[in-house]
Amino acid sequence: MIRYRTTWVTTGQIVMLIGLGIWSCSPGKEPERDLSAYYFPLDDFPSTGLTYIYANMQDTAAEPETWHFNRVAQGRMESINYGPDNHIVQQQYDRFVPNGVLTDSLVLFSYDSTGHATRIPVKVISPNRFPFDAVDSSKVWLTHLDWYQPGDSLHIVLQRRRRFMGPVEWNDHGKIIPAIRFKTEDTFETESVGWTNSTWTGEEIYALHQGLVYYKRNISGDMTLEFKLIEIKVKS
Repeated sequence: MIRYRTTWVTTGQIVMLIGLGIWSCSPGKEPERDLSAYYFPLDDFPSTGLTYIYANMQDTAAEPETWHFNRVAQGRMESINYGPDNHIVQQQYDRFVPNGVLTDSLVLFSYDSTGHATRIPVKVISPNRFPFDAVDSSKVWLTHLDWYQPGDSLHIVLQRRRRFMGPVEWNDHGKIIPAIRFKTEDTFETESVGWTNSTWTGEEIYALHQGLVYYKRNISGDMTLEFKLIEIKVKS
């Protein structure tokens, strides 16, 4: 996602799929509105999984983002983000429950000049990923992730506040399908000698029976991330 090699690299690899909430997903809660059909269609995954390819809308010459999704057990999904040279950049395991999706584990990968990989475990403060019971924009969902960057031990904290903005339409290669939209507000903090922070705004769109099809992050006045789903492939 973000291609230059700074602290932003690890952040860029996770901002697309992370959508954690302060609500607590639990098997006993009855949803007020069921949005599960707008998330990744886990029950319909082929045995080899699905690969989602996202085009960079701000830099058409950049390589697309590639994510592979596997169903690893009943109600459990593995998400893998591949970077240049087909290196794994992020690996995540999620669990589906009646009112949302929980993240059980998240690992980032950093590579040195020889191609050696370093695993970066991420502490998931809130284990929720996507709500099935959002109703309107009055409720805020919070992502809270915490990890240390290898090499310089830089402490990184990412928080995301999300609001459900209601239904929209998505143009899928000329076919209009129902979708839903979320507004996001992110805080990215780093700690070395004192804390520094920045804030981002953005949005995400999830299409019916497809999952995430579009996202945008306004990092600064001259830096914007914007990705659009262009292809879904069955992995051979």
